[in-house]
This record gives sequence, C-alpha cells and structure tokens, in this order.
Amino acid sequence: MKNYYLFLLFSILCVSGAMAQYTLKGTVVSKSDGMPLPGVTIVANNNGNGTVTDFDGNFLLEVNEEEGNITSSYIGFKSQTINYSGNETFEIALEESVDALDEIVLIGYGSSEKRDLTSAVASVGNMENLESRPVSNFSDFLQGNLPGVTVTQDGGDPSSSSNITIRGLGTLNGQEPLTVVDGVPYYGPPINPNDIESVSVLKDAASAAIYGAQASSGVIVIQTKKGKTGKMRVNLDTYAGFQSANNLPTPLNAEENNFVYNTAADNAGASRVSAHNPEKNPWGAVTRTDWMDEIFRDAAIYNVNANISGASEKASYLTSFGYNKVEGVLKGTSKDRYSFRVKSDYDFNDKITIGENVYFSKSEAVGTNTSNGYSGAIINAIYMPAAADVYNEDGTYQGVVPQRLSDFGGAYGDVYNPVALLERPTISNPVNYLNANVYLNYDILDGLSFKTNYSYALTDTKSKRFQPRVPEIGRSDAQNYLYQSYSNENRWIWDNQLNYKKSFGKHNLDLTAIYSSQHTDYEYYYQEGRGFANEGEFNHYMGNATSLQPAQTDVYEDVLTSAIGRVMYNFDRTYYLSASIRRDETSRLAPDNKSDYFPSVSGAVRLSNLPAIEDINNLSDLKLRASWGQIGNINTVGYYSFDVPMQTSLAVMGEQGTYDSNGLYLGRQSNSNLKWETSESFDLGLDASLFKNKLSITADYFSKKTKGMIIPGLADAHQGFEAPDVNGGEVKNTGWELSVSYTEKINDFSYNIFGNISQIDNELVNLNGYNDAGIDFIQHSNDVRGVLRPFRSAVGENLYSYYLVPQTGIFQSQEEINAYTNNNGDLIQPNAKPGDFKFEDTNGDGKIDSGDRKFSGSYLPDFTYSFGLNFDYKNFDLSALFQGVSGAKAFNAYKYSTYNASLQGYNLDNRVLNAWSPENTGSDIPRLATSDDNSNFGTNSTWYLENASYLRLKNITLGYTLPTTTMNSIFEGSSLRIYASADNVFTITDYEGMDPEVGNNGLDVGRYPLSSKYVVGLSLSF
Repeated sequence: MKNYYLFLLFSILCVSGAMAQYTLKGTVVSKSDGMPLPGVTIVANNNGNGTVTDFDGNFLLEVNEEEGNITSSYIGFKSQTINYSGNETFEIALEESVDALDEIVLIGYGSSEKRDLTSAVASVGNMENLESRPVSNFSDFLQGNLPGVTVTQDGGDPSSSSNITIRGLGTLNGQEPLTVVDGVPYYGPPINPNDIESVSVLKDAASAAIYGAQASSGVIVIQTKKGKTGKMRVNLDTYAGFQSANNLPTPLNAEENNFVYNTAADNAGASRVSAHNPEKNPWGAVTRTDWMDEIFRDAAIYNVNANISGASEKASYLTSFGYNKVEGVLKGTSKDRYSFRVKSDYDFNDKITIGENVYFSKSEAVGTNTSNGYSGAIINAIYMPAAADVYNEDGTYQGVVPQRLSDFGGAYGDVYNPVALLERPTISNPVNYLNANVYLNYDILDGLSFKTNYSYALTDTKSKRFQPRVPEIGRSDAQNYLYQSYSNENRWIWDNQLNYKKSFGKHNLDLTAIYSSQHTDYEYYYQEGRGFANEGEFNHYMGNATSLQPAQTDVYEDVLTSAIGRVMYNFDRTYYLSASIRRDETSRLAPDNKSDYFPSVSGAVRLSNLPAIEDINNLSDLKLRASWGQIGNINTVGYYSFDVPMQTSLAVMGEQGTYDSNGLYLGRQSNSNLKWETSESFDLGLDASLFKNKLSITADYFSKKTKGMIIPGLADAHQGFEAPDVNGGEVKNTGWELSVSYTEKINDFSYNIFGNISQIDNELVNLNGYNDAGIDFIQHSNDVRGVLRPFRSAVGENLYSYYLVPQTGIFQSQEEINAYTNNNGDLIQPNAKPGDFKFEDTNGDGKIDSGDRKFSGSYLPDFTYSFGLNFDYKNFDLSALFQGVSGAKAFNAYKYSTYNASLQGYNLDNRVLNAWSPENTGSDIPRLATSDDNSNFGTNSTWYLENASYLRLKNITLGYTLPTTTMNSIFEGSSLRIYASADNVFTITDYEGMDPEVGNNGLDVGRYPLSSKYVVGLSLSF
C-alpha cells in the first residue's frame, strides 16, 4: 500500500512538470508616436492561445511551451512576430501598415475600404504633414495633393480664400465644391486644420450624386479627430515664424521719374512739365521714400493647438482649442481665428450610441484692395512719387507734394498715399460661427442600423469700416464715411439614415436609404453714414453722422428636402456594382420645376482576381472601374428667380418734391420656367498596386458636361429692367489624371515618392439661350480702369477666354509703318510712330479696332502637376512638395498704368527705363510718350498676355522626434517632435508680375502676392 501511494505521488509530480506554465507580459505601443495600443491581439505559437491588450496597451499571457513565439496584430498596423524563451517581459512597437488598399476612405454618408471603390474618390495623403505646415485653412494644404483638383490661391491677402475647382470650370458661377464635415454639409468658415483626421474628395458624379443638387462641383468629405481607446492623452502643437513677399516691383526714383516724363514729352512733341524740371522744382529731384519698403513688411505668424482626448469601452471624447494669427505682408492687413471643439460618443448599450460634436470659431480678417487700377494699395505705391515723404513734419500724411508746392501737384496725378491707404481706415470684421451636431445610432438587427443626425449652424457676421477724410494733395476727399453691415444666417440640417450591411457567403451587400431636409434663414442690413465732425474712434457710430444714406437690406428663406437610395454590391470582392438615386426638392424654383431626380451607377472588376491575371508576378492588385451619373446644381439658382421681389428706392414725388419718398420698382424679371443646371459625368479608371503594394498607380479618363447652364438673359431695352436668368448653355470638360506613389523601407530608412498630373480641356459647347438673337458669346464685365476688358466666353472656346488684338511687334522705322497698308494703299496704323506697337489686322478691313480681336487662350492651364517625397531615417523626417502648372496665361494689366506715361503723370515701374528708343530697338516695351495716339496701351492686345506657367517648391519640412526612451524617462508614454517648415520657398516662372498665381481668371492689376513662410514648431503628446 505504501508503494502505491509513492507511485501516485510520483505520477502527479511528473504530470505537473509536464504542464508547467510560463508567463509572458508586456506593453504594445505605436512606433510612430509611442502611444499605447489597446485591443491588440496577442497569439502564442499560432495555436489559438491568445489575449488582447488592455486600455493601456498591457497584456499578460500564460503558455505551456518554454520556447516559442508570439504574434501581435492590430488593424492598420503590420503584424509582428517575436520569439520568447521562458518567462519574459516585452515592449512591442508596431508599425503602421503601408498597404494603401486597406485604407478606409470616406464616401457619401459612409466609408469604404479603398480596394472596394467603384468611382473616382481620392483620399488626401500625407495628412501627418498638415500639423507642420504654416497653413490656416485646409484648402491651402490641398493644393498639389490630388490630380484633377485645382486649388488657386487668390493672392496672399489674409481676407481672401483659395478657389477649389474639381475637374474643370462647369459654369459661370456657383462653382465651389460642397464640403461635408463628419457626415453633415458644412457652410461655415474654414475649420481649424488641426482638427482634421482624414479627407476624401468625390470627383465624379457617381460618387457625389448622393449629395444631389449641392454637389455638381464635387464634394470634399472631412472627418475630424476623435478620442482613441486608452488613457487620456494631451496633445500640443505650436509653431511660430514669419512671412515675406518676394519679387516686388521697383518704382522709378525721383531722378528717373524726371527723365522718363521729360523724354515722354519730347517723344510726343509736347512741352515739358515744369514739375519735372529740377531747376524749377528741386524738391522733385530728390528721392526720399522707397514706397515698396514702406508698405511691405516681414510679418509674424503664430499658431497653437491643444487637445485632450481619450476613450473607454463605452465612451470616447475629444476637446480641442486652436488659435491662429497671421499678419499680412502689407501693413494693416491680418487675420486671426480662435476655435473650440467638443466631440464625444457614448454607447448606452449594445444597440444604442449617441454623440455630439460642437464647433465654435471666432475669426476676423482685415484685407485691402489690390485689384483696382485706381485705388489698389500696391499700384499706388508705384504711382506715388519717390520725392514725397510718408508724413509731413506735423505727423500728418503727405500727398504727392507738400502743401507749399501745391502748384506742382497736378503733375503727379490723383494718387493715394499708399501708407495712408493701408493705415488710415479703422476696420473690424468679426465672424462668429457655431455648429452643433447631435446624433443617435440604433442597431436594430444584425446588419441593420438606423441613424438620425441633427445639425444647427449659426453665422453672425459684422463689418465696420470708418474712412477718414483725405486732405493731402493727390486723390483728396473732404468727406469721411462710416460703412457698417450685419448679417445673420441660421441653418439646420436633419438627416435620417437607414443602413443594411450583410454578407451572404461571397455576396456582400450594402444598402442605404436617407431622408434629408435643411432650412436656412438669412438677413442682412447695411448702412452708410457721412459727415462726422470728430474722427476719433469714440465717435465712429452711425448716430454721430450728419447724413445717412438709404439703408440696404436683404432677406431670404431657403429650403431643400431630399430622398436618397443607394445599393452597393460585390461578389467575392471581384465584381462590383453600385447605384444611387436622389430626389431633391428646392424652394428656389417654381412648383413645376422645383424637384428632380439625379441617378448614378458605377461598376468595377478586380482583374487581379481573374485566373488569367492573378498569377502575374509582382501584381498585387488591379481593378478596372467605370461610372456615370447626373447631379443638379442649386448654387447657380437665385433664391427667388421664379418670383423676383420688388426693390425699394428713394424717389422725388411731384414738382416740389425732394429726394426722400419711398418707392417700389421692378428691377428684374422673373422666370417661372427656370430649371436646375445638370452636371453629367462619365469616368473610366484603373487602380493598380505592384510589388507587394509598394507601388500604387491610379489613372482616370473623364468627361463632364453641364447642361442647361444658367446664363444672364438678354434685356429688352423697351422694358426698363434686367432680364431674368435662363437655361441656355452647355459646358464640357474632358481630361485625364494620373497619380503614382512608391513606398519602401530599408532597415531604419523608409521613403515615399509620389507625383500626379492632370490635363483638362474646357469648352463652351453652346449658348442656345441666345439663339434667337444670333449671339454665340458672353462678354464679361471684368475691366481695368474702364478701358481694358479682356474676357469673352464663346462657343467652341474656354470659359473666360482672352479676346484680344494680336500684337505682332514694334515698328522699328517710319518705313515699316508706311509699308503696313491696306488694299487701297492706306496706312493701317496712321497714328503710329517708330517705337509703337504693330497690331494684326485680322479681319482685313484695313484698320485696327475691336473687330480685330481673336481668341488667345485662357488662364486655364494645359496641365497641373505636383511631385514630392517623404523620407524617414531613425528619428529624422524630411518631406518636400513641388507644385506647378503648365500652359496658363495671365493678363498682366499692371502694365497698363505702370508702363504708360500718357495717363496722369503717375510714377512708373522702373522697367520703363528699358522702353524702346532708337538706341534700344530690342525692347518689347513701346516708346515713352505723354500721348497714346497709337493706342499702344488702350488696345486689348496680346502684349498684356504672359506665360503664367510655374514650378513652385510649395513646402519643405525637416523634423526630429526625440527617442522614446528619452521621453519615457521624462514622462511615461510621452513623445516630442520638433521641426522647421517653409512654404512657397521659390518659384520658377517666366511671368513678369509679382506672382503667376494671380487668380481672378488671370487678370492681374498688381494683386496681393503670395509670400514665403518660414516657421519652427513642436508637437508634444503625453
């Protein structure tokens, strides 16, 4: 018996030894920022024995085997396998996955893996660089990042914003794409870029049709950041630096000014002006001021963002604060923005989730006029004589001459002191914006869910500008003014969405049904007051004006309701088919036309899954897709186009009446037959990934037509009021896009090289609305000092084409002038002199006039392109982005008044020193003359056209992230990155203006230039 118990004890000990367990524990973090990763799956020896990390990234796993391996896997990160021996403690750092096909891409009312897209949806890459870029709105960051998305910065004025065009100009107005933030259409000011997590752009009608009448120009879908599972995190991002203007023009100095105008008078056979005679006016021969130095400055840039975030199993939260301050490079210009966001989600139970997202911003931007040929700040710095001082001895602003020399004032023209122009007005333009969203999501059944989302937005805009008297000699004004306006917009949007997503074997189905409604109330009030006895700031109130001009008001109510359905199906992720239809109903159109349907369909086949292709070496993925769709455009429709309200005005009633009687009048006709513009597009695309997804290629061909384009009607002169808008045109944009990206990692060195290019042909196909009148063009009213009007949109040409008389050179002699005759032997340019322009008589009528104008291209480029790189070596990172356009032409109207000595005696650009003369016959600038008998400058000619192609180093950033061990020794789980960044570093161009990116359809009158920006900053997380 004793032997039996000994045997039993020995057996138990042997079994226990065989079943001995070993403990493996550790922490899993993200390699990029050192943050703990909760929910990481840890599996030992591939035998199913595993666990997951907790909220702090910790895990504990017991295994039977003394030696083996554990594999860590997490969505969005590379799996990692490491060996163990006995009891061990690990610190595992997972790298983010570089497989772009797994990327989640935002689409209309949902999201999709990139590999499953069937339409032209592009995801904005390099979002991690956004926090390091000195940009105050996302559109500036978007420039150059995506093919087919053209971002044109409308100069560098702090109060201006970039223009975004997706796949070409499709209409004459209402061209801005729709912005959607966290699933809700967004109409407010630019949000804080630091709040943005990811961005997608819906470029074709099939992807954008689900947003219907608001999406004809494409959709930018933004998702903001949210709390991540784990303990609370604090992130601080800040940078500071400066910006400076480049390539500024140089005015003539005082001595040069005298020389130019004396020469010009001699060439014109006119008497010299005494003001330009140093003996009669010695003051005018001395240079006292460099006006460019006086109005431009190196301007400071500040930015700080902080957020607190976190999440548990049931709730997530994020609170962010941002402040951005930009001083303009022109004195007196600036902008600043305060922003605040609170975003949270809470799971009541397994079926119900609620959430809220509240965003508030307070912004104020003060810009200046640089587009007017009379009062533009920069052009007046050219006009102002260099002999003048900025201030008189008593501290007041000086005019073109001191008061004691007023007899000479007329010789220098009606010029504003440019410093006074910038500094004298008192301006306030605050915009307060509040956007609050709340939602509830209910999981009804497996795969079936319902979501209701309500959004309310309030925009409160105020503007106040006090303009003091201008007593100095030049462009004087004895009156002072106060301009004040207020507007208020309230908008609510309510979306109710039902979604069913289910897989049946290899069949995958996603159904969406939505009912959406939105309502907007808007009110505007404007008042002008004059005659303020005291110009102190305490007196800048309407009640202190001695006269008030008639108030102007505006008010409207706008309603849009929509019903939407979408089906997305794929078989084995190989064959895809999607379709959607949206019915929109608007208050802007008459009852018979106020609703319409906008369908779309798209499909794709993953060629790399087909037997004939799937075994091709190095081919990771290959997908062919096609799409078609129609979208309406509500943005071009006036709020009451079908029933235009009457307008009010003051009138004189009776023989003895005064101008104080209120009257009503019909200013414009209504059009009850007006319909939506419809944008119809077709897209054929190819997505390819090679070499284990290291190389990604996306190519698209597209065609987009705008049918029923809304154009101004033709007024009947007998009726006395403006004609209504009509549906009367068609615009077509065709083109192709290509983007390429290559990513590689070699030990501690990783890099990404990328580039894109796009080409778009724009054509006005017809103007059927003008057929009865026999008109096939629209003459645009954009002008330069009421003389030059270069734009015309005509059938068969680009929108906003240049319509100009060809300038073929400069007459070098009287013999050349005499030889340029018509069929009758008469001189074609009888007023020309050697040194004047030679213009082409295109219509052969023997004279030069507006009938000789012909189409000469447009500001629309032949190609837009960009390329760049991202390098990472250990803790260092370097990124660079080059961006450019090719084939664009700008109309450099700056030359009209700054090269022209025949106006009012303005000072001129010093390039006129190279004007044509018998000793300088190679110049392309006409001879100096105080009269323009040949209309060298007054002719809408191709001389003003310049090549506006350019290549720009848009950004370069160098960063360094402190080692994780170093930061952990300071504060566990913290990270710190420091960096230096520069925007608009240099530009390669042939354009002679300050900057080729002039906006304004290419019309440049000395616009506020883009500046180079240089900042240093840091990103701290703990």
